[in-house]
Amino acid sequence: MRNVVLTIAYDGTNYSGWQIQKNAITVQGVIQKILENIVQHNIRIRVAGRTDTGVHAVGQVASFKTTASMSPRNIKEALNSMLPPDIRVLDVNDEDEKFHPRYSAIKRWYRYIIYNTDVPSPFFRNYSFWIRREIDIELLNGYCEKILGEHDFTSFAMIENGSSPIRKVFNCEIEKRGDFILLDIVANSFLRRMVRSIVGTFLDLERNKKPPEDVERILLARERRLAGQTAYPCGLYLMKVFY
Repeated sequence: MRNVVLTIAYDGTNYSGWQIQKNAITVQGVIQKILENIVQHNIRIRVAGRTDTGVHAVGQVASFKTTASMSPRNIKEALNSMLPPDIRVLDVNDEDEKFHPRYSAIKRWYRYIIYNTDVPSPFFRNYSFWIRREIDIELLNGYCEKILGEHDFTSFAMIENGSSPIRKVFNCEIEKRGDFILLDIVANSFLRRMVRSIVGTFLDLERNKKPPEDVERILLARERRLAGQTAYPCGLYLMKVFY
């Protein structure tokens, strides 16, 4: 039995997230159905990180086990010839049977994009979060420093049954590039809606000119109600998974 690994990019606009759901179109559902037609048997795709409705991926990683003898190149070409244009398989390779896209990962990189200009563009509305006001980048980076390291992120996430709220953030930084503001965050793993909750909280604090110490206070409280709103999914991208 082969363990085949896919690197996938997708525009999440028209999908109800990654994970298969009843009565909803999802990225996993689309890929899995096509793969089963290609390899001619039932499969189950495992993934590095389940993205929510409207969230995009530049470097999602998934795997499936198969008895098919097709080469990685032929699997890639067959998939891309049948997938809709908003999903593309960038790479296919065989890995050791012990490899798991989620549990073998050592860290993940997410990016959140803010479009910061007077008038919202119709071309970026599904791919960024529009904010009109001037944003204090230095203050936002002060917030970033407060979440570096290992913390309990209960205040910044939706905690699922059995999930530990402890995560380690290796890097968090924000920069302005032209009309865009980019927040990049790298951690060992992320809780559900963690990045979007962090972004929404940071923007709420920055709008009210709150000091970075408020981020520490929210972290230590372990109360989601004390943090800000969850930012819109359209600005979030899973950039890369590291192994």
